[in-house]
Amino acid sequence: MEADNSSAIKKIVLPIALIFGAGRIIFDLIPKLAGANSKVYYSTFLIAFVFEVLAITYTIKKYKKSQNNSINLKEALIVGVMFMVIVGGLYAIQSYLYDLYIDPEFQKKTALEWANLYGKSSDVKKMMSEGESIQQTSSIFSIITSILKFSLLGILVSFIVGTIVRNR
Repeated sequence: MEADNSSAIKKIVLPIALIFGAGRIIFDLIPKLAGANSKVYYSTFLIAFVFEVLAITYTIKKYKKSQNNSINLKEALIVGVMFMVIVGGLYAIQSYLYDLYIDPEFQKKTALEWANLYGKSSDVKKMMSEGESIQQTSSIFSIITSILKFSLLGILVSFIVGTIVRNR
Protein backbone atom coordinates (compact mmCIF):
# COMPACT_ATOMS: atom_id res chain seq x y z
CA MET A 1 0.00 0.00 0.00
CA GLU A 2 2.85 2.39 0.86
CA ALA A 3 4.52 1.83 -2.52
CA ASP A 4 1.23 2.52 -4.26
CA ASN A 5 0.88 5.83 -2.44
CA SER A 6 4.48 6.73 -3.20
CA SER A 7 4.10 6.09 -6.92
CA ALA A 8 0.74 7.90 -6.96
CA ILE A 9 2.33 10.91 -5.29
CA LYS A 10 5.23 10.92 -7.77
CA LYS A 11 2.86 10.52 -10.71
CA ILE A 12 0.85 13.57 -9.66
CA VAL A 13 3.52 15.82 -8.16
CA LEU A 14 6.38 15.42 -10.63
CA PRO A 15 4.73 16.84 -13.78
CA ILE A 16 3.05 19.70 -11.90
CA ALA A 17 6.28 20.59 -10.08
CA LEU A 18 8.37 20.49 -13.26
CA ILE A 19 5.93 22.77 -15.09
CA PHE A 20 5.68 25.10 -12.11
CA GLY A 21 9.47 25.07 -11.67
CA ALA A 22 9.93 26.11 -15.30
CA GLY A 23 7.38 28.88 -14.78
CA ARG A 24 9.17 30.00 -11.60
CA ILE A 25 12.43 30.20 -13.52
CA ILE A 26 10.85 32.30 -16.27
CA PHE A 27 9.14 34.49 -13.68
CA ASP A 28 12.52 35.10 -12.03
CA LEU A 29 14.39 35.75 -15.28
CA ILE A 30 11.97 38.31 -16.76
CA PRO A 31 12.75 41.15 -14.31
CA LYS A 32 16.46 40.26 -14.31
CA LEU A 33 16.75 40.40 -18.09
CA ALA A 34 14.45 43.42 -18.37
CA GLY A 35 16.61 45.38 -15.93
CA ALA A 36 13.70 45.98 -13.56
CA ASN A 37 14.29 47.90 -10.36
CA SER A 38 14.71 46.23 -6.99
CA LYS A 39 11.09 46.78 -5.95
CA VAL A 40 9.84 44.91 -9.00
CA TYR A 41 12.40 42.14 -8.62
CA TYR A 42 11.76 41.57 -4.92
CA SER A 43 7.99 41.74 -5.42
CA THR A 44 8.28 38.68 -7.63
CA PHE A 45 9.18 36.67 -4.52
CA LEU A 46 5.87 37.59 -2.87
CA ILE A 47 3.92 36.88 -6.05
CA ALA A 48 5.72 33.54 -6.48
CA PHE A 49 4.93 32.65 -2.86
CA VAL A 50 1.21 33.18 -3.49
CA PHE A 51 1.36 30.98 -6.59
CA GLU A 52 3.34 28.33 -4.71
CA VAL A 53 0.67 28.18 -2.01
CA LEU A 54 -2.02 27.86 -4.69
CA ALA A 55 -0.03 25.19 -6.54
CA ILE A 56 0.53 23.14 -3.38
CA THR A 57 -3.17 23.42 -2.56
CA TYR A 58 -4.11 22.32 -6.06
CA THR A 59 -1.64 19.41 -5.99
CA ILE A 60 -2.82 18.17 -2.59
CA LYS A 61 -6.45 18.35 -3.70
CA LYS A 62 -5.62 16.54 -6.92
CA TYR A 63 -3.84 13.79 -5.00
CA LYS A 64 -6.75 13.51 -2.57
CA LYS A 65 -9.18 13.17 -5.47
CA SER A 66 -7.02 10.42 -7.01
CA GLN A 67 -7.16 8.55 -3.68
CA ASN A 68 -10.99 8.42 -3.52
CA ASN A 69 -11.13 11.70 -1.55
CA SER A 70 -8.93 10.29 1.19
CA ILE A 71 -5.67 11.83 2.37
CA ASN A 72 -3.79 11.85 5.63
CA LEU A 73 -1.49 14.56 6.91
CA LYS A 74 1.65 12.56 6.15
CA GLU A 75 0.68 12.27 2.49
CA ALA A 76 -0.15 15.98 2.30
CA LEU A 77 3.26 16.82 3.76
CA ILE A 78 5.02 14.52 1.30
CA VAL A 79 3.14 16.08 -1.63
CA GLY A 80 3.97 19.63 -0.56
CA VAL A 81 7.59 19.01 0.32
CA MET A 82 8.24 17.02 -2.85
CA PHE A 83 6.67 19.81 -4.88
CA MET A 84 8.77 22.50 -3.21
CA VAL A 85 12.01 20.50 -3.36
CA ILE A 86 11.62 20.15 -7.12
CA VAL A 87 10.64 23.78 -7.64
CA GLY A 88 13.30 25.00 -5.21
CA GLY A 89 15.97 22.84 -6.79
CA LEU A 90 15.23 24.09 -10.29
CA TYR A 91 15.05 27.70 -9.09
CA ALA A 92 18.26 27.45 -7.04
CA ILE A 93 20.25 25.98 -9.92
CA GLN A 94 18.94 28.61 -12.35
CA SER A 95 19.63 31.45 -9.93
CA TYR A 96 23.12 30.19 -9.19
CA LEU A 97 23.96 29.82 -12.89
CA TYR A 98 22.56 33.27 -13.68
CA ASP A 99 24.52 34.90 -10.88
CA LEU A 100 27.71 33.04 -11.80
CA TYR A 101 27.73 33.24 -15.61
CA ILE A 102 25.26 35.84 -16.86
CA ASP A 103 25.35 38.75 -14.40
CA PRO A 104 27.64 38.21 -11.41
CA GLU A 105 26.95 41.73 -10.11
CA PHE A 106 23.14 41.48 -10.25
CA GLN A 107 22.58 40.55 -6.60
CA LYS A 108 24.96 43.23 -5.34
CA LYS A 109 23.42 45.94 -7.52
CA THR A 110 19.89 44.96 -6.53
CA ALA A 111 20.73 44.83 -2.82
CA LEU A 112 22.40 48.24 -2.99
CA GLU A 113 19.45 49.74 -4.85
CA TRP A 114 17.04 48.28 -2.30
CA ALA A 115 19.16 49.53 0.62
CA ASN A 116 19.39 52.96 -0.98
CA LEU A 117 15.58 53.22 -0.83
CA TYR A 118 15.89 53.14 2.95
CA GLY A 119 19.08 55.15 3.30
CA LYS A 120 21.15 52.10 4.22
CA SER A 121 23.36 51.77 1.13
CA SER A 122 26.53 52.67 3.07
CA ASP A 123 25.82 49.87 5.56
CA VAL A 124 25.32 47.37 2.74
CA LYS A 125 28.47 48.52 0.95
CA LYS A 126 30.42 48.08 4.18
CA MET A 127 29.00 44.58 4.67
CA MET A 128 29.85 43.68 1.08
CA SER A 129 33.41 44.93 1.36
CA GLU A 130 33.91 43.04 4.62
CA GLY A 131 32.30 39.97 3.06
CA GLU A 132 34.81 39.87 0.23
CA SER A 133 37.53 39.02 2.70
CA ILE A 134 35.47 36.13 4.05
CA GLN A 135 35.82 32.85 2.22
CA GLN A 136 32.99 32.38 -0.27
CA THR A 137 30.61 29.51 0.36
CA SER A 138 30.55 26.66 -2.09
CA SER A 139 27.99 26.53 -4.84
CA ILE A 140 26.64 23.22 -3.57
CA PHE A 141 26.07 24.72 -0.13
CA SER A 142 24.17 27.70 -1.52
CA ILE A 143 21.98 25.47 -3.68
CA ILE A 144 21.25 23.12 -0.76
CA THR A 145 20.45 26.08 1.50
CA SER A 146 17.99 27.41 -1.05
CA ILE A 147 16.35 24.01 -1.40
CA LEU A 148 16.05 23.76 2.39
CA LYS A 149 14.28 27.12 2.49
CA PHE A 150 11.83 25.94 -0.15
CA SER A 151 11.35 22.67 1.76
CA LEU A 152 10.53 24.47 4.98
CA LEU A 153 8.01 26.56 3.11
CA GLY A 154 6.57 23.34 1.67
CA ILE A 155 6.28 21.80 5.14
CA LEU A 156 4.48 24.83 6.53
CA VAL A 157 2.06 25.26 3.64
CA SER A 158 1.42 21.50 3.31
CA PHE A 159 0.70 21.19 7.01
CA ILE A 160 -1.87 23.97 6.91
CA VAL A 161 -3.44 22.91 3.61
CA GLY A 162 -3.30 19.20 4.52
CA THR A 163 -5.02 19.81 7.84
CA ILE A 164 -7.81 21.74 6.16
CA VAL A 165 -8.21 19.46 3.13
CA ARG A 166 -8.16 16.15 5.00
CA ASN A 167 -11.02 17.26 7.25
CA ARG A 168 -13.26 18.28 4.37
